[in-house]
Amino acid sequence: MLGISQSIDAPGRPLPLDVYLGFAPQSATTLGVRAAVDLREIQRILPSLLSKRFEPDCGLGLTVGLTSAQAEGDAVRARGRVRAELYRCKGRGTASQARGAHLWTQAVDFDALVSAGLVGECVGFDLRDLTLAPRGVIGGLGNLFGITEKVRLAILKESNEALREAPVCPEMPDALALLAPDFSSGGAVEISDGGIGAALEGTVATDAARLVGILRLWQAKGFLPKAGEGLPQLPEAAVSFRFEEDLTTAVPPAPYRLDVTMAPASSTRISVSVKLDLRELQQRLPEMGKGALLVDDCRARVEVQSIETIAQGTNLVALARLDARNYTCERTGDSAWQRGELERYEQVDVRAEVSASVVENCAVFHLADLARDPPLPMVAEGRQGARSEAARMLFIDAVDHLLQDRPLCPELPAELRVLDPQFRSGEPMEMGGGGLGFGLEGSVDLSATTIVALPQLLQERGVLPPRP
Repeated sequence: MLGISQSIDAPGRPLPLDVYLGFAPQSATTLGVRAAVDLREIQRILPSLLSKRFEPDCGLGLTVGLTSAQAEGDAVRARGRVRAELYRCKGRGTASQARGAHLWTQAVDFDALVSAGLVGECVGFDLRDLTLAPRGVIGGLGNLFGITEKVRLAILKESNEALREAPVCPEMPDALALLAPDFSSGGAVEISDGGIGAALEGTVATDAARLVGILRLWQAKGFLPKAGEGLPQLPEAAVSFRFEEDLTTAVPPAPYRLDVTMAPASSTRISVSVKLDLRELQQRLPEMGKGALLVDDCRARVEVQSIETIAQGTNLVALARLDARNYTCERTGDSAWQRGELERYEQVDVRAEVSASVVENCAVFHLADLARDPPLPMVAEGRQGARSEAARMLFIDAVDHLLQDRPLCPELPAELRVLDPQFRSGEPMEMGGGGLGFGLEGSVDLSATTIVALPQLLQERGVLPPRP
């Protein structure tokens, strides 16, 4: 629900009004919209606005004084009085017509019923019933000579022309200008006891192309960040943003950058491409990885002494120096073991090839292969070679589980989280010369609930008017 102060461009002065817009999910690409317009401020000043002099023609002058206006159900009841003055009219109907002597003055009370209905995307008003009550003997003579009927027709004509120039047209706030409502019904309503209001109902189209267009509009107005520099030129229907975020799972948090590109893929789906620039994290990885335990059991302890990563195309290569220690291990019970003396110690340089997959919108890394760097001489086949290979595979499994327990889950900005993007695939990518990046591909499946969440977010941030 939005509360918006607007005005009607009426002849002479703008007329203030309050508009309340409410949205509700209707289908994947449609929102139901209701607009309620509070016209009580206009109602308060209406007598002074409509009490004035009319000159329907050179033979008739009308001075209208409106005394009251109030809602009656779906119509408006207006009451007042008219002072009608008749004159001679020389050359009536010609370019040289001129008003002559005054002939007649008549006072008339009037009671009018104004109806309201949908006119385009507005509520328009129409004076449909007008009852005149001439005063005194002169009024009776006015009826007899047809003067009262002439006054009635003149009031109907002048009033309806004025009403047609001031329809009530609720407007979307600038931030939602592309959500053009298609109203299907509208009319006057009574607010409280006799207060005048208007109500409209309709729908708003919210397909993928329109939503991406809204995001472009918000970007142009400064509500969303600009696109990053140096990116390829986007298709006309797409939009791109650059966000600066922190990876809070790292200690201390590590900054990273997201370039997000969105484009309509169908009426109910938006394709989403995310490129994560992890070069800052890559620079801090040696500090973060130093001392990490890869294996720590009864027989062995393997600790990271140093590590660096290099992106090569879509491959991620890790070069590490490991502190490897082997111990004796004695059984002390049915399921208990005790580490004994150090049997062997060495520092091992290894080269690891890492792949990645996407699980629940996180990048999960897998150790694809691990080898000494430089490699050892060929180990002869047989028992020793089998033991070495078995140990190598156990070590790969241990490190692989360690990596899987530490997924990279980019913290998307709130503007994207409300859209609930789902990423299907991803892989490492090289940024610059060996710089670490990661690309994610996915989509947003639209629902009306998702669409409603975006304006609510802007409302919370003060970009859109608050709830009334």
